[in-house]
Amino acid sequence: MSKNIQKYSSILADARKKNKLIKPIPLKIFSSLKTAELIKSSAETKLGWTPIGFKIGATNKKIMKLLKAKKPFYSYLFKEKSFPSGSKIYLNHKVMGIELELLFKISKKIFDTNITNKKQLHKYIKGVAPTIELVGLRQKLKKITNVKQAIIDFGLNILFIRTNKFERYKNFDLNFKTNVKNLVNDKIYYGHTKNILGNPINALYWLIKELKKKKVSLKRDFLVSSGSTTPIIPIKKGDKFYGEILNLGKIKVNF
Repeated sequence: MSKNIQKYSSILADARKKNKLIKPIPLKIFSSLKTAELIKSSAETKLGWTPIGFKIGATNKKIMKLLKAKKPFYSYLFKEKSFPSGSKIYLNHKVMGIELELLFKISKKIFDTNITNKKQLHKYIKGVAPTIELVGLRQKLKKITNVKQAIIDFGLNILFIRTNKFERYKNFDLNFKTNVKNLVNDKIYYGHTKNILGNPINALYWLIKELKKKKVSLKRDFLVSSGSTTPIIPIKKGDKFYGEILNLGKIKVNF
């Protein structure tokens, strides 16, 4: 099994670096969640990129049902795949679409603290903002059918669009309507932060506990993309999107 982990993590890392698709990894290779996570973690290490935070996947009930996921999972967010609001992104992947998510900025000091309840998180949240994630496949699959496939595909995270403008909120009522507008055809997609496990704080709390359990940390303040407030929104060449979390912030991206 260790040989398979090394083999397929190398293939996945190479595919991500070179923006190419690979043959589907046989389902028997990652028969357990643990194996899928080991392949994903090994592939992330082999990239040699700079982690600046974490992406939480399967926090939306519809997506959890689609993936047959019983709990969330996470992958790294990398500096090399982080782009400022308003960027033009080239569609050279097998993309599934975009998601509008809520982004936390967290103090690195949280890794030195024993977090036992959600209220303790407040001290370490330096701000919140909207972010747009581009999701897609690195395998030649028609669609993802289970959570293990999503995990080894780096959580389906291809890249994300971020803003440097973070708002500071003094309570846990992160209860906001969201929307994404395609400026080319004026179609609007609506969402809500409650789609993230009922409240984005729940996703953040799960992640911090998971990181501590696995003894994972970063030596800098970091970002956490807490999960999608919207369904996966289809995109094509020429599309321009304007995303907003009402009363919180706005973000743009062109393809």
